[in-house]
Amino acid sequence: MLAPGDRVLVAVSGGPDSVALLHVLLDLREALGLELHVFHLNHMMRGKASERDALFVKKLADELGLPCTIRSFDVPAYIEERGLSPQEGAREVRYMLLDEVAEEVGASKIALGHQADDQVETFIMRILRGAGMEGLGGIPPARGKYIRPLIEVGREEIEAYCRGKGIEFRVDASNLNLSYLRNRVRHRLIPAFQEYSPAFKENVLKTIEVLVADQAFLEEVTEEEFARIAVTEEKLVKLARSTLLKMPLAIQRRVIREGIRLVKGDLTGIEFKHIETVSDYVASGKGKLQIDLPHGLVVFSEYGTIIVAQKEKLKSPAIGGIPLDIPGTTEVRELGVRFTADLGSARDFRPSEGKEVAYLDADELKAPLKVRTRLPGDSFRPLGMKGSRKLQDFFVDEKVPRRERDRVPILETNGQIVWVVRYRIDDRFKVTEKTRKVLKLRVENLRKGTR
Repeated sequence: MLAPGDRVLVAVSGGPDSVALLHVLLDLREALGLELHVFHLNHMMRGKASERDALFVKKLADELGLPCTIRSFDVPAYIEERGLSPQEGAREVRYMLLDEVAEEVGASKIALGHQADDQVETFIMRILRGAGMEGLGGIPPARGKYIRPLIEVGREEIEAYCRGKGIEFRVDASNLNLSYLRNRVRHRLIPAFQEYSPAFKENVLKTIEVLVADQAFLEEVTEEEFARIAVTEEKLVKLARSTLLKMPLAIQRRVIREGIRLVKGDLTGIEFKHIETVSDYVASGKGKLQIDLPHGLVVFSEYGTIIVAQKEKLKSPAIGGIPLDIPGTTEVRELGVRFTADLGSARDFRPSEGKEVAYLDADELKAPLKVRTRLPGDSFRPLGMKGSRKLQDFFVDEKVPRRERDRVPILETNGQIVWVVRYRIDDRFKVTEKTRKVLKLRVENLRKGTR
């Protein structure tokens, strides 16, 4: 959890848990050679009380001779703007600013004051909302930069530690507000369970321990299965439906969950009910439906593939017509491709260079040759056909996914389609025995850093 020489950003709210955490780390500082930096977020949710919390933390850091960063953020406005609950909004802002400040101060670890009672409360809350094993596994002691050194210590023990050492702390009056679910769980539900089982908290913690061990094994299996089945792109994951259906349900759900995590970046706001909805969708085979998930995620099916994506990824650019440099190189950044054009004689013709290359009869082309995206009513005469074909019907025949059709580059000359890039040239522009001059076109994807 901690390594010698770590620079630790300590999140201190002013309450007993975080203040105790700070003192524990101070006790370890010399032995481990730690560098400590205090961070406090003023959520601006409790008026003057929030300001007093910030002053308390600043005074505490000064007394201990520690550097301190205080950030104020209008969390109520953030919550209203995004339609979040107070807890969700505060959590998002807190982690966003912790990451930001950790980067600024060069912290290798971020220490949080979560403790054992938080584990029990979170476990119950997730049961009430509906959660799978992953969620019921509780708050991890460490994940990435984030560490929770007090996660196995109970609230009573922490408060006794503070009293024994004469450590002052702030009391957050909102912790008694029963309009918040966590507070109702803490003050009403857990005491009720303890009437039936005095060791209720200890039993929950043991259950979490078992679930974490089982989950670790299942995660290994999931990692292997996901690597075998998934095709990943930026903000998009493809999963073969037929393979998903063959998986045990426990693994299938986890593979889906991992796909969502990769696309979203985390699993905040994603609950078991969302995973289950996608799993039911996979089983149903209703390919024309689309599932909307929180935070702008969407799940849909195309030609036997389940796709998880950010909606913004599916927005397609409309390209009106970019002239190609002939000979030369032309980048079309909106579509993420580069064209290279070369002129040569008929003897340079190589018919089997693959879908990235097209050879055209240059004498049949009317300058300029332009790149665009598809338009309503587009048609062309696919190579080898005598009659014309609507581009829409051609895409269906070729099983081009709907989301990709608006991103397929179309080359045209004088209003006529010349090449549906990577699919088919128009038969009227093919190289024949009468061809004297050949235009060779090559398309390649731009590297991500180029876009």
